[in-house]
Amino acid sequence: MAHLLGNQSCMESLRKDITDLQGAIVDVFSRAGAVRFPSWKFPDKVSCDLDLVSLLEHYDHEEGNPEFTQLSHVVLLELVIDRLLLLLQSFTSYTDNIASNELIPAAREVGPCMSIGLTVRRYWTSMLRLGELYRQSLTQKKTKQEDSPVLSDQSEAANNHHPVIHESEAWEGGESETDRALTPDLPALTPAPPLPCQPQDASPAGPLVPAASTGTTRSVHAQTIDTASIPCDACGSVQRSLWEVSRAIVSLCISQNLPSSLDKFQHLVHETMGQQPMSVVDLSYWAAEQSKDLSRIGKHLSALRQVVSPIRMQLEEAELLKQQLEDQGHELQKEWAEQQQQWLDTERHWADQAQRQGHALAQLEEENQALLSETSLLKQTVETLSEELKQKQSTIQDLEAEKQQMQEDMSNMVKKSEVKQLEARVQLLTGRLENASQQFSWASTELDKEKAKVDSMIRHQESLQAKQRALLQQLDSLDQEREELRTSLEEAEVQQANLESQLQAAGGDKEHMEVQLKAQQELLQSLQQEKQSLEWAMEELQVTVYRLDKSILELKERERLLVAFPDLHVPSEAQFESSGNVAEDMERQMQANDIRIHVLEEDNARLQATLAKLKEVAQQGSLKAQIWSSPSKGTQTGTLSHFRRPSPGPQTASANRRDRPPSSQPSSDSSLSGRASRPQPGRPKAPSGQRSPCSPLTISGSSKASGSTNIAYMELRGKGSGKHNLAGSAHQLR
Repeated sequence: MAHLLGNQSCMESLRKDITDLQGAIVDVFSRAGAVRFPSWKFPDKVSCDLDLVSLLEHYDHEEGNPEFTQLSHVVLLELVIDRLLLLLQSFTSYTDNIASNELIPAAREVGPCMSIGLTVRRYWTSMLRLGELYRQSLTQKKTKQEDSPVLSDQSEAANNHHPVIHESEAWEGGESETDRALTPDLPALTPAPPLPCQPQDASPAGPLVPAASTGTTRSVHAQTIDTASIPCDACGSVQRSLWEVSRAIVSLCISQNLPSSLDKFQHLVHETMGQQPMSVVDLSYWAAEQSKDLSRIGKHLSALRQVVSPIRMQLEEAELLKQQLEDQGHELQKEWAEQQQQWLDTERHWADQAQRQGHALAQLEEENQALLSETSLLKQTVETLSEELKQKQSTIQDLEAEKQQMQEDMSNMVKKSEVKQLEARVQLLTGRLENASQQFSWASTELDKEKAKVDSMIRHQESLQAKQRALLQQLDSLDQEREELRTSLEEAEVQQANLESQLQAAGGDKEHMEVQLKAQQELLQSLQQEKQSLEWAMEELQVTVYRLDKSILELKERERLLVAFPDLHVPSEAQFESSGNVAEDMERQMQANDIRIHVLEEDNARLQATLAKLKEVAQQGSLKAQIWSSPSKGTQTGTLSHFRRPSPGPQTASANRRDRPPSSQPSSDSSLSGRASRPQPGRPKAPSGQRSPCSPLTISGSSKASGSTNIAYMELRGKGSGKHNLAGSAHQLR
């Protein structure tokens, strides 16, 4: 037999045998119901659920592949054995149903796995029991026919007109279809035609009563043996509706990619019976297979509900997230518009401030140049004053010598008038000497005040440098905020990627749900639009970051300039008071600058009044011609006329004050204004309305104004260099 292994004709014969066996199995299943036992070939599967069509298509003869062909031959032989075992098991189940008087078998669970010998032994045992039951039924029928032949004739006549049957006879009539189904399966037991059989436990309850007795009989409309094989219209319509329902169930299973037991049974019934009506057993098996499919569909629907409910919740969460993102987008647009408007307003404001500061800077430069020239003149004047002081000391010595000589002359000549004139002259000279010494001491005190003011301005510059460090710290905090914004942007991108992955997973799970798929597609489009808006916001953030980097570079360049030019650098150990608000500190600085300008104007007015007073005192002296007739007269007059310069009066100063914006005096500068406004002891006062040419003392007063103005100019220059950076920082802080 080894040479026949893999033979194509043998394999075709086996395939036909398997097909015939499967048809016989389907016929038995239609009458006795499906039996559920593990397959002999595939123990992990139920024998009645094997897909023989796919198995026969797979295991077929292949040219050029003898190994697979031989394997297919062996598998076909094993399938023949498997089908024969299933047929014997179905026979056994059918005989057990007849023995237990069950026309419609109940739903069975999967039975135990049995060998071939055990299956054959059980089948033979069931056949023996069936033979005994058949012999018992034959003997019982013979006894009934012998005891009451007249009653059977009357019952047959009544059945043709109006069947009136006994309850036990009605039970026997119900078994007629089972007997007809049993007849072709038992050709070896009896050659006679089949007769209605009676269950084993159904014995006659006693002698039959005649039909005339109304106490033991009743009229029942029942289907007789003659009319049982004729299908009615109701059965046909019900079976047609069952076919339509089965098609709907099968199409639903196919659409949901589920296995359908009813589809297989439907094909088998259609191949074996065609359009003929089905029997009761077929309908019971149909109902069992249909209940399997319906339970399978119910499980699938419950699984779909479990899958769809979290997806629906995720969809709602995604919609909420979408709404939140839209709201955030609108808020960001509003904030961006507000920031843009604030930025434009700030640029305009700072442009105006820069223009004003430019004008003020030009004026301060002019004043600085003037003060520098006055400082040089002041130095020359101090030198000339020292020379004059020496000359006056020599003059005093000469006068003392003349005094002594005059006293001697007076004692000699005894002239009272000359003595009086000499005494008056000596008093005048001593007064002028005291006045000159007072003016010299006043000039020294003014220089000390200017030094104190210079020290205060240096401390102020140190406070400005500390403010600059605070601004650098604020820039560092802005960098940190930028990093936080960048991390939040990355988190938003990760959330967007998660949403996209969730949407893709939801789309894969909802391939068979068209309405939800459309909704998810719309959600995906909206998320893409949100992604574009987020990308646009990211670009704006990148532009903002670029601006911040540019401002950082400018601040680093300014720091480098401060290190390169130590004149603009102040010590880092300076102590300062800062409110932490850059705009408030700048406003206070502007107020302090206005107060300093006001103090300098008052000093100029007082110096001008002092000069006028000194000029009047000089003109009222009676010895003016003699003093200026000394050998140094020409030099002093030339020097004074050379350095004489008109100074602005109080009207000009008041006009300048009107041009400046009013500001309140802060507490930090109250000591400076109070110290500058207090008059010095022994200092002459003059009306502010007089205007006179400048004298050497005027230059000393202007030196104080020069120092204050120079320091104020340095402060404005330092603030002007950092205004553009402060503007960007203030904008970001707002």
